[in-house]
Amino acid sequence: MKYYFMMYDLKKAGLDLKEKLGMKLSPVGVFFTNEIPEGALHFKKKGSGCITPLIFKSAQGKTVAFDDDTTGWPCSSFYLGYSDWIFPGIEKFLSNEGVHGREPERFMKDPETAKRFVESFIPESKRQGAIVFKPLEQFTDNEKPEIVIFFANPDQLSALVYLIQFGAPDEERIVTKMASACISIFTSPMRYAQKGEKKAVWGLHDISVRKLIPKDLMTLTLTYDLFTEVYENMNDSFIQTGNWAKLRSRNMLTNNNTE
Repeated sequence: MKYYFMMYDLKKAGLDLKEKLGMKLSPVGVFFTNEIPEGALHFKKKGSGCITPLIFKSAQGKTVAFDDDTTGWPCSSFYLGYSDWIFPGIEKFLSNEGVHGREPERFMKDPETAKRFVESFIPESKRQGAIVFKPLEQFTDNEKPEIVIFFANPDQLSALVYLIQFGAPDEERIVTKMASACISIFTSPMRYAQKGEKKAVWGLHDISVRKLIPKDLMTLTLTYDLFTEVYENMNDSFIQTGNWAKLRSRNMLTNNNTE
């Protein structure tokens, strides 16, 4: 069954989910527009840093955006779709050889393996315009997210997993693998969204980026169709039980999802 969602419900959905999941952080919707919105946080130029901490600021209430001139590191530009390669020697850097004086990350066995991995994400065409990351409760009536990102702790991840599978416990809806933060937060979920699949990508496993985010947080990014189903089902689920009330209570008391 496909769920359709009126746009004016997005604000309510964002606030409902935060309250019922015991979250201080907002669900973040992602959409495309022609240019960076006025007042949005963004890098001043290319090569200015990792985009993940900036996206995290969106979960804290800020609108964040990127375009071809403000993409952060070369890897961010590539995985956001604004360039067709990262930099010469990236396959060495991801595996076992230093590049430009930088220690290799040793995430993959050898350069050949790393090159195949990066090649699988080459965009079919370079992206135009801007990508906007915005707290869901701040969406206007004419804005619709393509994907929705949750920064969540283990209790909240558990709740989201159960909500995702609530109406389809036999389906494999949650995907995870070794990937950069950019891939798991944006690139892979967007691919599923473009194919019309109800999928969630569990991410932020990236060893090089986790040090920039509170240690108890990971991400779960849902395609919009899946998100709407989750929200529609939520009030009929375990959310109303005593078991969940205890978990929610301990998160409300400690706010351990932002420490």
